[in-house]
Amino acid sequence: MESERRPNPPGWVPPKAPYNPYDATDIRPPEGYPSEFKAPGKPRNWSVVPKEPSNYRVVKDTLKRMQYTPRPFSELYPGQYKILRRTDRSKFRSGVKYASVLLSSSVIILGVFFYRWNDGYDNVFSTPYRFQLRMRDKIFGNLTEQQKEDLRGKQRGLVSTGSETPVLMPSGGDDSIAMQRPQRSHIIEAERIRQEREEAILRAVDIAKAALKEEPAKAPAAGSQRKKFLGIF
Repeated sequence: MESERRPNPPGWVPPKAPYNPYDATDIRPPEGYPSEFKAPGKPRNWSVVPKEPSNYRVVKDTLKRMQYTPRPFSELYPGQYKILRRTDRSKFRSGVKYASVLLSSSVIILGVFFYRWNDGYDNVFSTPYRFQLRMRDKIFGNLTEQQKEDLRGKQRGLVSTGSETPVLMPSGGDDSIAMQRPQRSHIIEAERIRQEREEAILRAVDIAKAALKEEPAKAPAAGSQRKKFLGIF
């Protein structure tokens, strides 16, 4: 086997180990020999029960102190070691980042502008949803009957909202009768006049009550003077 091995290239020097405890000329490493290493473990404490380290942990700590990394031999290049390279994942991470941003923004836009929440009743997303329906009606004009009802808006419960459709007067018939129909302004003016009349009546009643209270106070004073006058004579 030795004869079949090819000779070393010129200038080749056999590699030297980090230390050799059997070589008298070798310098002792500053950290000591592996046999002098302390067993790795947690510091002794009153709250921690000390445990003996496993063999794997001892070997791992020894290799770390020796700064030795085991490398497998190369299969393509005999006599050399495999080199472990980091995988470039920058493109994958950027793709995941952009895909997550695109997916989250799509879900938000769909939920705010296009989804019909609360069965069409007023909610926090009613304004952007109606804006989307108005733009769709102007551009495409293909709204359904349900979407047209959503444009007007509706509320739940006892809250009543006025209809946006104008009230049309009945056509035909006598115009003079239609013109004599009282409007809201006429009703308000009539209520104001009635309130003024009621206030005037109440003021008159208050004045009459005050006058009736003053007359009994004057009458006894006049009677006492008359009795005194007759009593003298």
